Amino acid sequence: MNIGNFPIISNNISNRITTGAPHAGFQSDSDAVWMKDGVVQGSAQLLNPDFSARQGYREDYSIRDAAEYLWRQETQTFNLKDLDDPEKSKEFLENWRMQARWDLGIQDGGPTKDEVISAYIQDLRQNGLDGSVDWSALTRELDAFKATSPEELEDGLDYLASRYVAARDKLERNYTGEELTAQLAKLEEVYQAGKSGMIDGYTQALQDNLGLSNSDAQAVRDSFSSILAEKEEAYRGALKQVHEAVAQTGPDSVWLKDHDAYIASQLRTAGKAGKAGQSEARYSVQDLAAAGKIAQDYQAEIFGASSCGRDEARLGLNLAMADMKAETMISKGLVSENMASLLRNSRAQGHENALAALDQALARRESNRSSGEPKGTFAPVDRSVFQGIYNATMNAYRQNGGDGAGAIRAGVSAGQKLTAQAAARNPQALRWGISQEHYWKEFYKTPEERRPSRLDTQINNLLIQAGQPPRPQRSTYQEYVNRWQDFLTAIGGGVNIRA
Repeated sequence: MNIGNFPIISNNISNRITTGAPHAGFQSDSDAVWMKDGVVQGSAQLLNPDFSARQGYREDYSIRDAAEYLWRQETQTFNLKDLDDPEKSKEFLENWRMQARWDLGIQDGGPTKDEVISAYIQDLRQNGLDGSVDWSALTRELDAFKATSPEELEDGLDYLASRYVAARDKLERNYTGEELTAQLAKLEEVYQAGKSGMIDGYTQALQDNLGLSNSDAQAVRDSFSSILAEKEEAYRGALKQVHEAVAQTGPDSVWLKDHDAYIASQLRTAGKAGKAGQSEARYSVQDLAAAGKIAQDYQAEIFGASSCGRDEARLGLNLAMADMKAETMISKGLVSENMASLLRNSRAQGHENALAALDQALARRESNRSSGEPKGTFAPVDRSVFQGIYNATMNAYRQNGGDGAGAIRAGVSAGQKLTAQAAARNPQALRWGISQEHYWKEFYKTPEERRPSRLDTQINNLLIQAGQPPRPQRSTYQEYVNRWQDFLTAIGGGVNIRA
């Protein structure tokens, strides 16, 4: 099972149709800003990890990689005070141009990358490193975890803990007395800021999108702190093994022993973190990653609602789909009982967050309606429509043994009746009536069987411009079915679909 790989609603442009893209008479305020760099822009960002500052993150970090990083830091970090030094400015530009040629693969008779880095390694072998910590680089590395996605969560926790342990070990081996005390205080300051950035960012995203209570959010924070403390302890236990391995690297051991990023990468490779003993954390890393995945689905719905890109019917179907995923993970034992309680207890507030976002968007539209539009064109949220569709979908899921496709069909059937009733209650509301009838009528038809919508055409044009094939000819219903199948496959549940 790999929770980290189950599909994210926001990663595919074409999913906008399947999850309730604006239909006739209910256009989105901000189609153009639906995604930025592939990331849903909601109340809190769950999907924007920055890997550029992280040394040896999620891949082998070789001796040569470690040397190249040091060379780049030494030759391509430009200080404003160097502007007054012509020699330093000239050297910086020459090194920058050389690196650019390497990156572009330009062969012009100049020194090759291999030659330059090999010469630099010889210098390191002779002179070693001074034992200090590059505070600005470490700060950038840890700051990069302020936005951590569920997929990157465990790797990120391992990175933070291993970097802290390696840096502390380096200081304790190279400093003494008051100087050591001052250096360790600086490390704690940098590390605590990095920890807080990651923990607070991830927890806030869960709270904003899933509707966690303050006490549940605090329990999440406490779990993160416990997990990190356990990883730190495990990595400290692996230090001796790593230093013994580094000592076997021959002349490179002179400088590698004080390359804290390299030592941290070897700690992670040793695979000791989190492996020893039972965790005291209320929520495990897998629990928190699973919650993050569900929060991503909620985030997409809240964002869509905030721009009138969702209505009550779409929210009912899509939030039911998200909650069916949660219930499936619970039934398969993929999350703890504690996390099951958190997901279920926060559900009503998560729904309310989405409905409140829609209500606010409708109120804005209503107050800014054109002169030709009657009062009530953008009537307030009808919660009975949402709740009726949601309940019908979830009840079917529970009664049919977890068949997601059958549950969606039940939700659509209920939706046809409930939205017709809403149209009768609010005949002026633009999102009901003919527009809604058309949506349900076309729900099971492929684009080949219906007249392509403007959104169909826009999405295919975007895909073509991105060098991708046009969206497959699938009905809205089939898109839901495929998403459910992808989810089951990703969590190792096989396929349980009767389309």
